Amino acid sequence: MGLFNANAPLASDLNLLLQVFIFILLTGGVTIAKFRRGFNRHGTVMGIAVFLNTISMAIVMIPSLQGFRGLFSMPFSDAALIVLSHSIMGTVVEVLGIWLVGVWLINKIRACARRKNVMRVTVFLWLIELLVGIYIYIMLYLPI
Repeated sequence: MGLFNANAPLASDLNLLLQVFIFILLTGGVTIAKFRRGFNRHGTVMGIAVFLNTISMAIVMIPSLQGFRGLFSMPFSDAALIVLSHSIMGTVVEVLGIWLVGVWLINKIRACARRKNVMRVTVFLWLIELLVGIYIYIMLYLPI
């Protein structure tokens, strides 16, 4: 039994809240870099966000994907295509996040300044992923 709906698993509700929190962290990280020029704090905040998302993927998202019955029984249904595209794009965003944090850990600010456009694309894709994830939650647990 979930927090928002009796049909939703508690893990899905907690993950939804965590994903919103992670995006707030990302927004804070962007703000720190853009307005305060605190690039080390920016890297730390982004690293925490990527770490939390990695844990979330391992504990909640991957098991949920493996348990999604419609993905393999009806692979061309709207729900399966949405979940599959969300999974693929989420993996791309996670890989980009890990790569950017890794570059920051190794080279600090010098190398990161040259990757500003990749950072912007990653945060934008992360926002899209959050919105698609919310849509999937609604689709699965709050049928209208």
